[in-house]
Amino acid sequence: MSKTKLYFLGIFGAFATSLASLIALPVSASAEIKLGVFGPLSGDAAALGQAERRGVDFAINKKNATGGVLGQKLLAIYGDDAGKPEQAVSVANRLTTKDEVLVLLGSISSPASFAVTQVAADQQIPQIVVGATAQKITTQGNPWVFRSAVPDVKLAGDLLDFIHERFPDKNKVGFIYVNDDFGKGGVDAFKLRAKTYGMELVAEEKYTRGDIDFTSQLSRIKAAGADILVDWSRYTESALIQKQYKQMGLDMPRFGCDGQALPKFRELSGDAANGMYYATHFSMATIGGLPAAISFAKEFHAAYGKDPDYIDAESYDAATAAILAIEKAGKVDRTAVRDALRHVEFDGTRGHFKFDQKGDPTFATHIVLVKNGQEANGRAQ
Repeated sequence: MSKTKLYFLGIFGAFATSLASLIALPVSASAEIKLGVFGPLSGDAAALGQAERRGVDFAINKKNATGGVLGQKLLAIYGDDAGKPEQAVSVANRLTTKDEVLVLLGSISSPASFAVTQVAADQQIPQIVVGATAQKITTQGNPWVFRSAVPDVKLAGDLLDFIHERFPDKNKVGFIYVNDDFGKGGVDAFKLRAKTYGMELVAEEKYTRGDIDFTSQLSRIKAAGADILVDWSRYTESALIQKQYKQMGLDMPRFGCDGQALPKFRELSGDAANGMYYATHFSMATIGGLPAAISFAKEFHAAYGKDPDYIDAESYDAATAAILAIEKAGKVDRTAVRDALRHVEFDGTRGHFKFDQKGDPTFATHIVLVKNGQEANGRAQ
């Protein structure tokens, strides 16, 4: 073989060896570790998406201030799903492929979150659902899906336990709900537990998201003889429902869900919210016995000049779980991070955080009562 041929073979061999070593590196030492976050940053649920962003940013900024993870800075890349399933899928695909994020965090709405679980399975990327409560999200057997929010089955069950304890003589329920995965999940879960206490749903009234007139539904609930009203809605529609309830002169104990557990609900509904109980995941009125939550709330207020709401708390916990899983995995690898999430435990904003076998967290539901436009501990009243 000629010297010229040997020279070129030597050059090629060195190039091939260098290329192979580059391919073997999972991420360059200077690269940022990217988390993909999606939620409703526009539309009538934008307040939820803004809270999600605050919570994630707060967790990431705290970690980056101490050196980041695995010697690299964390970077959140955001996408607006507007609360729409088809838009959520598009955003999640972009985050997963083009932006090459390590973990997906989102969404807030159940339809959007559920739609993206297929993306998580197809692209083999961990998804930590932030605020969606529909039970089916974590019961489909998808090993890539986890959740920060307590599912609707537990929310509804714990709310019913509270109703029976506080109002044992009330057993005729009028239920109004939004006709999507979120609302249907709530009414189905409530009906399942209601049988335990002999409660009867004398009226089940649904509506379409974006509706503004609920007087017909409320009139049918009144005519059915209901002595309890349960409103399973997001904050925009619920504020209108409660205003119309008051305008119609209705008078019965009222209960809601985490969809009302944002300051925006009390702002939009005004005096009509007073006297309403709702189940939620986090409230400043109910964190007295949780040192980690008290510390979180103090630091959050110093950073943002306001108290955290439940989405702030859920998104902070979701981001914290992702960060701890990356540390536990010890490498920037989606499968390794997914496997590590199964073993993550920490004291979070709502209690001791860990995922059960389905990927749901284990928390006690908080019950809040609105008094004079402010949240109060419903169990202490």
